[in-house]
Amino acid sequence: MNSKLKIKGLSSEYRWVILLLLFATIMIAFMGRLSTSVALRAIGDDLVWSQADTGFLGGILMGIFLVSYGFSNIILSPNIDRYGSKIVLFCSMVGCSFAVFLGGYFGHIYSLFLASRLLLGLTQGILFPLSAKVIAGWYGTQDRGKANAIFMLGAPIGVALSPILMGPIIHAYSWQYSFYAVALIGFILAIPILFFIEDVPFDKNISRIPRNRDIDIKKAFKTLLADPEFRLIVVGFTTVNTVYWGTTLWLPTYLEETTGISLGNMPYVAAIPYIGCIFGLLIGTWISNVRGNPSQVITFSLFTTSIMVVILAFSPISGIWMAVFMLTLVFFFGQLSPPLFFTKLQNTVDTKELGSATGLMNGIANTVGVLGPVSVGVVVALTGSYEIGIFCISAIALIGLFGYRWMLGICRATEC
Repeated sequence: MNSKLKIKGLSSEYRWVILLLLFATIMIAFMGRLSTSVALRAIGDDLVWSQADTGFLGGILMGIFLVSYGFSNIILSPNIDRYGSKIVLFCSMVGCSFAVFLGGYFGHIYSLFLASRLLLGLTQGILFPLSAKVIAGWYGTQDRGKANAIFMLGAPIGVALSPILMGPIIHAYSWQYSFYAVALIGFILAIPILFFIEDVPFDKNISRIPRNRDIDIKKAFKTLLADPEFRLIVVGFTTVNTVYWGTTLWLPTYLEETTGISLGNMPYVAAIPYIGCIFGLLIGTWISNVRGNPSQVITFSLFTTSIMVVILAFSPISGIWMAVFMLTLVFFFGQLSPPLFFTKLQNTVDTKELGSATGLMNGIANTVGVLGPVSVGVVVALTGSYEIGIFCISAIALIGLFGYRWMLGICRATEC
């Protein structure tokens, strides 16, 4: 499809309305994901947790979302190709908002709280595959990188807004009400989704992408996993996700426990580091477009992230603003590469199967990504040190870097 859409009876600017909606859904979804992280200290107080309990039980509570999220990516994403993006995204937004509401309502019962987090992951698993498919339908190859970066900005902005919205509510009322506020925003957003989202331009003179209702999932997944280039993308994206979730889900608690600040009184402090995410996403896409070598950007991103985490954990300079500055650099370097994986996949996979392919990539990456927050939590529980706990992220980044370079060598040898 031409990168500049000419749609009879419909302005080409409509694609920007759709992109804005995709951005908003990702933003609200990430607010739901981070809700437990922002409220973890208040949750721990309600459930009478010790520091070890907060590390272990809190780590599971935050990380278990990624288990069902990865499962949903792999198992449910083919429904995008079968039934279309409109109905699937509407159901997802309603479902994840309901899950956040249940987390607040049943938060005093740990087992039910865990169940609500599993439901949240299950309902959000299709968001990135769906967004990738819709962007591939509305944007040509020259514009997809920019469009991917824009919709993915919803993630850091949503995470940054979480403490700003939830912190004052937790401080003034309770952490449960902060969950209800996020859920309400999600329910409201589901309404325009039902009216505006489309897979492709819907002018009568432009043929729709046929829905692949009879897709053979096992065969499609087997073919993808046999492709060295797909495996390379998966290894890199898995590492980026594991590092991101390990840092993001522990950031509010890390700041409170290591600097002594109260996010109820200073909610903006936890939001500042995500400015690094925003610039990282945009600059990484720009550099890749200019140089035309995304593997160099990915390698640089993983290496520098590991270095920044080490400095964060063991810097001789302490204090709130040093921690915020280093976290900003961690997120900046860590987020140079995510849009590159989606753009590469969109340009190599048939559009009819793009939802399934993106779901498999995202599912594997986020299922393994649970090791990020859980490993940090386990180390905190064992050592009582949040600095040592966050150091795990550096080790994960380096292991992933070596794995990515190894897979890149295989890929080049097979000329993929």
